[in-house]
Amino acid sequence: MNNKIFSFQNTNTLAQALTNKIHELEYQSKKGTKYPFGNNEDFVGIGQMILEFFFSDYLIQRGYPNKDSQIKKSSDLVLLRQRLLSERNLADIAIMYKIDNIVQVGNQISLKKNPKILAETLKSIIAAQYYDSGFDLDHLREVVQPILKQVLDKGQGVPIIELKQNPKSAFLEFVNGCTNLKPKVSVEWKKDTTQNGNPINVYQVQLELNNILSITRMGINKRNTEQIVYREALQKLKQIQQKQLHSQEQQNQQTQPLKIKTQDKESIQEITILDELDTSVMEQSQFYSLSDLKDDDLNLLENQRTLGQKVESLLEQFAL
Repeated sequence: MNNKIFSFQNTNTLAQALTNKIHELEYQSKKGTKYPFGNNEDFVGIGQMILEFFFSDYLIQRGYPNKDSQIKKSSDLVLLRQRLLSERNLADIAIMYKIDNIVQVGNQISLKKNPKILAETLKSIIAAQYYDSGFDLDHLREVVQPILKQVLDKGQGVPIIELKQNPKSAFLEFVNGCTNLKPKVSVEWKKDTTQNGNPINVYQVQLELNNILSITRMGINKRNTEQIVYREALQKLKQIQQKQLHSQEQQNQQTQPLKIKTQDKESIQEITILDELDTSVMEQSQFYSLSDLKDDDLNLLENQRTLGQKVESLLEQFAL
């Protein structure tokens, strides 16, 4: 088995994984010639599939789904995977790898911190490693396991029952169960002009429930932004419900309090992902930073040999 976390025989493959299409188009526009490394579009989807496979593989090898656990069905596993392998989580991990220092986005510097760009670049590097290693799944498991550990750590404080929830469905179910009010949700597409002179397209999602709550969030991914809004709205409604259950005071007539229905008070044990999973196998996993490779080393390069030498020097530092 290869004893390096990242080991590229063809360093141009890594260069392609680090190159967003924006960079490729800008290069071709400025130089009038084809960018030598291509872009990472094809790698993104493959990297996503690899992450999903190893996430499922990790749980299945530990006996899940299991009717005696909180992960009872294969659909529970799928929901956990969707929630934990989120764009935000993967972007945070990409920053831990210092990928924001070397991702290639041309002159769109603000995009180096863009969660979508970062998550896609991390997936691309994983896919590039898969191809370059000759489809060595054992080696790829070593690459992916530290990422899975971080993903699972991010879910450790969240009860599994919440991780498995679809935020929109959970919110609507709660609202229908405790109030006769109807939420109003609006989605607006607009440009965010606060990005240092480089406006980006974003979605603004607003949820209102009469005068009880109003939540507005913006994000580049419509579905993820909606989930954030629904999740936050559900949390706030539960807080309001708890205050009403413990309050003896008369509610202000000008507000429209939630009409609490009789509910089963059976306590639910909040079992977290780390209560269910034994992550000790990965406790010694380490992160390997790409921070030693500077942005200028990859910026609009014309000489492939120079890039290869610099990346190869970086990779030598990843030896265990």
